[in-house]
Amino acid sequence: MARPLAFDPNEKLHQAMLLFWRKGFEATSMQDLVNALGINRFSIYNTFGDKQALYAKVVDYYEDKVFGALIRRLQVPEPGVETLEVYFQALLDGLTGQRGLCGCFLQTAILSGEVRDPQTRESINATFGRLQGALRDVIISAREKGDISPSADAEALADFLLMQVQGLIALQGLGKGEQARAALQVLLGQIRSW
Repeated sequence: MARPLAFDPNEKLHQAMLLFWRKGFEATSMQDLVNALGINRFSIYNTFGDKQALYAKVVDYYEDKVFGALIRRLQVPEPGVETLEVYFQALLDGLTGQRGLCGCFLQTAILSGEVRDPQTRESINATFGRLQGALRDVIISAREKGDISPSADAEALADFLLMQVQGLIALQGLGKGEQARAALQVLLGQIRSW
């Protein structure tokens, strides 16, 4: 009979996420993980697998806890333009509240070129696809409510908004909070004109 874990796996995934986020996959050693997580190598391997398997679990954790929370903000009853306004304001507020971390974990992982595992890359692409789909659904609903022109191309606008999400994250990550806030106001004005 296996002994119960003496630690919370979700807490350790969170700690591993923060470490990978700061250092990147390649620069993070197993000893770094042992030190940051406060558990021995055997416990890491036994609970999460090797470093690549742990990283894949961290990606899933981030998708659920961070990205999932953002997507859920778009999945409200009868969404419209105001849903997009609330979403983008919450996104920027959340980014402003980050301490010591820059940008989006998934964006950083992709741009660094360190995501070599095809399944992990596919998982990240699917996450961005879910966000694009949620944005598209809000646009379609807003179009049906008359908030947005009936001729608006929901797919193209959702792609545009996904790009804006990543742009705001990049600006904030570069420490350009004022520029991000100004860009957000321009974006919101653009959305209202659709």
